[in-house]
Amino acid sequence: MSETIKLYTDLGNFRAFKILISAEYNNVSIEIPEFKLGVDNLSKEFLAKNPLGRVPVLETSQGVITESNAIARYIARLRPDIGLYGKTFYDSAVIDSWIDYNSHDIELPATLLLYPILGYTAYNEVIANKAKNDLTKVFQLLNNYLKEKTYLVGESISLADITIATTLIYPLKFVLDGEFRKPFINVIRWFDTLVNQPEFIAVVGTVVYAEVELKAPGVQATNTSKPAQVQSKEPKEKKEKKAKEPKAEKPKEEKPKEEKAPKKKAKDDDDDEPEPDYQEKKAEHPFKLLDKTSPTTFVMDTWKKTYSNTDDYRVAMDYFWSNFDPSGWSLYRGDYLYNDELKVLFMTSNLIGGFIQRTEEIRKWLFGTMTIRGEEGKFLKVTCYYLIRGDSIQPLIDCNDDAACYQWTKLPVPVSDEDKELVYTYWCSEGPLEGEPNLDSRVYK
Repeated sequence: MSETIKLYTDLGNFRAFKILISAEYNNVSIEIPEFKLGVDNLSKEFLAKNPLGRVPVLETSQGVITESNAIARYIARLRPDIGLYGKTFYDSAVIDSWIDYNSHDIELPATLLLYPILGYTAYNEVIANKAKNDLTKVFQLLNNYLKEKTYLVGESISLADITIATTLIYPLKFVLDGEFRKPFINVIRWFDTLVNQPEFIAVVGTVVYAEVELKAPGVQATNTSKPAQVQSKEPKEKKEKKAKEPKAEKPKEEKPKEEKAPKKKAKDDDDDEPEPDYQEKKAEHPFKLLDKTSPTTFVMDTWKKTYSNTDDYRVAMDYFWSNFDPSGWSLYRGDYLYNDELKVLFMTSNLIGGFIQRTEEIRKWLFGTMTIRGEEGKFLKVTCYYLIRGDSIQPLIDCNDDAACYQWTKLPVPVSDEDKELVYTYWCSEGPLEGEPNLDSRVYK
């Protein structure tokens, strides 16, 4: 390509790897200006390109592209003949599904595990253990999927392979040692195939696996290298149940009437037979039962549509307060317990994004926002305001383990004017939030 393309990113940013490797495959020339995170991304010139101050950012002759996945997709599509984005619309959709899986299920635990080691955040044992458990599940899923496959999509390397492999480079280099890797032979075979390609080596060099798990500064080395005790999800072979013999042992002279009773009993006595499906139905969700036993006048679906389609949030909030049913719903404020560990904005954005992804089970009965305020590099604060069915926040904690990392405060009813204004500010405004800049906000609806 003849046009000049510039990629603004800090050195070693794993989110830039997939972009640069895709460019190597597609023979796209990318200029990488010298860039210092925490300085250049806060300049007026850069904020004009991306007001969020995040990297990577791609500058083209047509304009600026932000967010690493969008940039990687753009570069991959520049050469359809190479096929990084699939050869059919179906392939492209499957590639997208793997990219989304990477964003939701791999990046978050990978960064939570790595950043304390790299000195970006303080170490928290609970978070680190959960992150490693989550990565174990990722490796199990990939190992089963790759059992009879060379690549994730189709018969050649695609953006799906590039995206997930580059996310796993640092974990495999610094944390996931030999004991961890041992059960996942299919993943390691696939990973080796990728990182030894010339296009990968040109960007990331030679990848050397971790021999010993690195620890965060001040953390004593312990024998935690083995994956969490979660059994491989490789389906176990079930022994086929032998069909019941058609009662050949019964004497023929038995009357037909007497045969019917044993037939019925044989089914009852067969301990190996599964119970009928209707007996194995899971209990209804407590919120479903609550809807039946204690109907509410507040209709969540109507509120979500009102909020989404309004031109004036003040009007929408007037509707909310006039229809709010405090006997059937509660408002909770949640403040993250470990705000003092948050310094990097994009990692904190991943934190709240992951929280939202893990709360799908109760979407019908939950609405709210998750916000980040403060100043990157100095202090960041995560606060959420949620409307939830019932009178307890516990169903949210049961649904999403991350909710246990928040201090929850129930808004008293009747809701005061001061609290109403805070709810409006967090749900509807762009800030400031309690006198501090609103750096990121996600709506859960």
